[in-house]
Amino acid sequence: IMDMTVDDYAKRGAFEETRMGNELGLSEEETELVELIAGSDPMKFLEHAVKNRVSIVVSGGTSTGKTTFLNALLKLVPPSERIITIEDTRELKPVTPNTVALLSSKGDQGLARVDAQSLLEASLRMRPDRLLLGELRGAEAFSFLQAINTGHPGSLTTVHANSARAAYERLALMVMQGGVKLSRDEIMDYLKEVIPIVVQLSRRDAGRRVVSEIKFTKAERLG
Repeated sequence: IMDMTVDDYAKRGAFEETRMGNELGLSEEETELVELIAGSDPMKFLEHAVKNRVSIVVSGGTSTGKTTFLNALLKLVPPSERIITIEDTRELKPVTPNTVALLSSKGDQGLARVDAQSLLEASLRMRPDRLLLGELRGAEAFSFLQAINTGHPGSLTTVHANSARAAYERLALMVMQGGVKLSRDEIMDYLKEVIPIVVQLSRRDAGRRVVSEIKFTKAERLG
């Protein structure tokens, strides 16, 4: 056993890459996102989040432009990535050439029903880099979270809610309704870890659509 002091460690460069403080446990990309959100630069924040594959949910009420904004985010995805979209009406428009579009059946069309849950399970066998769900509505919510957490970070979706906080509440309710054996608090913690960013859209006077909130849960934990 070597006889060393703390000074000896310092002289050998042992502390040159040491991270200290409340940001311990954040990745390099997440640390930069914390700095960007603290600097109130929403455009750079979103660009950095998408390019570094941090998952995002776009939330908003009726006619707030959720899909339009999601398409704007898709323009930031690197062109080398493989994307799979899942929706019931073809509205998502990835610009990446390696894209597969899957459509769920919408109601009773006289055909075998193919729901978002089934398509999500099938999509995982297609080796996507990211999954894009047009909107989370029900039982597929937990499967989507698991997919993100097992090799598909940077996935994107939308949810119908009137605030960023309500978006997480709605997602938690979907997961609970799917019969997952976790407490509400455990589900909320899991949600905020797997999808740490909510972009909230709102409508102002004369129908003007705005980004009213950007919530980054990993920055809040540092307070």
